[in-house]
Amino acid sequence: MGSVTRSQQNNITSPNGNSLAVFVEGLTGVMKVKDVMGNIQPLSDFINSSTLEGTQYSYVAGNGTPTENATELQTAYNLAKTIVGLSATNRFKIIVGTGKYEFVGQFLINTQYIDFVSLTNDADVEFTNGISVTANNVFLKGLKTSLPFQIDTNLNLLICDTCIGGNQSFGGNINIIVSGTFNTCIGGIQSFGGSNATSSGIFNNCVAIAGSFALAGGATGIFNNCVSGNSSFGITASGTFNNCVAGSQSLGSGTASGTFNNCVGGNQSFGGVSGGTLTGKLFYCRLTSGTFQTVSSGGRTYYCVDGNGNPNNQ
Repeated sequence: MGSVTRSQQNNITSPNGNSLAVFVEGLTGVMKVKDVMGNIQPLSDFINSSTLEGTQYSYVAGNGTPTENATELQTAYNLAKTIVGLSATNRFKIIVGTGKYEFVGQFLINTQYIDFVSLTNDADVEFTNGISVTANNVFLKGLKTSLPFQIDTNLNLLICDTCIGGNQSFGGNINIIVSGTFNTCIGGIQSFGGSNATSSGIFNNCVAIAGSFALAGGATGIFNNCVSGNSSFGITASGTFNNCVAGSQSLGSGTASGTFNNCVGGNQSFGGVSGGTLTGKLFYCRLTSGTFQTVSSGGRTYYCVDGNGNPNNQ
């Protein structure tokens, strides 16, 4: 098969009748169209992004204004909702281009088995008026908002990957169960379980500010390489914590009964508040200030270091 001829625009003879000349411009390599009147435009101008779809996916380009992008995305979502037979093993994916999407209110993700994935896999699909997720069993990747990224209680099959929210995101400041899986997500104050929430999900490489991962509630899930500020990871921490970092009164400040591997907390962490208990297992953990609570009920500290630089093995 021969290669496509590359030419200068003025070297392309205008076609006859109703036909078009399609050519690759030599200098830019852009595919262009020339009509019988000599008008030249890129071929991409004639391609509607909404036509780029398959039986298991559709693509939203996000090339318009934020409100136009929102309309295009909602249209694609509404069409996906009409598909019969979607299930956990027969999913539909909406691939979303980089851009801003401005809905009248929050973007509502309310139908399971329909996933939203950023075209670039980065967090560059921005919802200017926030996001609300009530559907279980959805996969979300690369979505972001500076407002709360709200999720409903106990969405145990929800997966959020590389998503970003503002303060009180991913189950913030409400008494809910934050289940599901969160990978490389970022939230503001009171995220991933604020107030009296229970953080029972799986959290990998997530970052938040103070009062997060179960502010005054229970951190019962699995937390890997997560970072937060003061009053984080539960007043009660019975889960598994690997390489987590927090501020003061964190990591089970009232009751630390879980397993903690190579974690760092501030003053009064690990059951260190007045009347607190340390009944869990601490391996290679450190306090940035203060000393460790005396263990009880089978609790242990292995090769830990307190805020004074003293080793602690109980």
